[in-house]
Amino acid sequence: MIETLYPGAFRAVFDNGLTVIGEEVPSSLSVSVGVWVKAGSRDDPHAHPGMAHFVEHLLFKGTTTRTATQISREIDAVGGYINGATGKESTFYYADLPADGLKVGLDVLIDLVQHPAFAPDELERERGVILEEIRAHDDDPDQYGYDLFVSGLWKNDHPLARPVLGTRDTIEHASLRTIAEFHRRFYRPANMVVVGCGALNAQEFVDLVARQFDETAAAPVDHVRVPPEFNPGRARHRREIGQVQLYFGLPGSTAVDDDRFALEVVNTVLGGGMSSRLFRLIREERGLAYAVASSVARYSDAGAWIIYAGTSPANRSIVTDITIAEIDRLRRDGISTAELELAKAKLHGHLILGLETNSGRASRLGDAVINGREILSPQELIHRVNAVTPDDVARVVARFVHPELLNLAVIGPVADDVESPAVAG
Repeated sequence: MIETLYPGAFRAVFDNGLTVIGEEVPSSLSVSVGVWVKAGSRDDPHAHPGMAHFVEHLLFKGTTTRTATQISREIDAVGGYINGATGKESTFYYADLPADGLKVGLDVLIDLVQHPAFAPDELERERGVILEEIRAHDDDPDQYGYDLFVSGLWKNDHPLARPVLGTRDTIEHASLRTIAEFHRRFYRPANMVVVGCGALNAQEFVDLVARQFDETAAAPVDHVRVPPEFNPGRARHRREIGQVQLYFGLPGSTAVDDDRFALEVVNTVLGGGMSSRLFRLIREERGLAYAVASSVARYSDAGAWIIYAGTSPANRSIVTDITIAEIDRLRRDGISTAELELAKAKLHGHLILGLETNSGRASRLGDAVINGREILSPQELIHRVNAVTPDDVARVVARFVHPELLNLAVIGPVADDVESPAVAG
């Protein structure tokens, strides 16, 4: 049975546990379809980080009925685009297509996730591709620096601290058996969400998906996820690059926390965009950095509030001092009414812009189901943001802004004996 979530949006849950969700957009001439799998890098075997990402790569190298060339040609023949991505908690495969390419795109995607060929020769070829991806990643100061920061953000070598790509050693030694076992464990209907948004009909879409899956109820996936513990502290990673990269981490809201709306407002004031405090103070008024920003990384059972700045070694201390002073000012004084209203207006606009594309709508729905979050209409989302009050702001500042919990990572040409700056208490 199809459930109406809000006008145009629908959901159906099959006997086998598969969730189908989507949104009809009558004015659209295209569709975005995808398959979300609740398995990301935090679900990799402890001894084999990178398996979720390796599986994602191999699924595009052919199925039991299609070669990799056939997959790309079928999508190209309808003028579509297909891709995939692996994150910390999920992997998704998607296609953006003209409306008349819906059946082809859906058939290809579901074939990919259900019937990978896992051919040994393709495994070896893709092993080389991923190793090159890791090399490119390690050559990128931003990506490599972020991974170094995250590696120390959670205590006890938690899976969320591991890189999505894995390591050169684990990829070089990954076996077909380990990869196939990861797929068998997690790629089950009860652990998947099929999403479609755009020029489609809800009943027809659900029927199309139903014909692609075995309706027999399947055993649920045994997800063993232990919530992480935030790790305060200081870390220096000496690297011969042109800039010093500064990462500041504080605890943040989870993906399902009601305080996520108020925290996003506060984050916008602190470092979310060109009107934010940090951008104005560090870049516009002092010219100390090109990139400076803050954001909230939200997971199913944890969250991190992250501030980043890249600056010259000579300016490292002053940029750090300014950032810590602003964190302390936020804790001490909160934000003004004018800042609150500006941040809400900005987030309101960004929500609307994100919903202008079918892929944006699909990503929002898929992510919500994977994280177990309530499905809110666009109007309700905007209402939640606009409803943030000064009391809400005060509550989340008191909850999350604890300078004594700060995790600071300094990456770049910094001597090991350089003292970390003090943090205001």
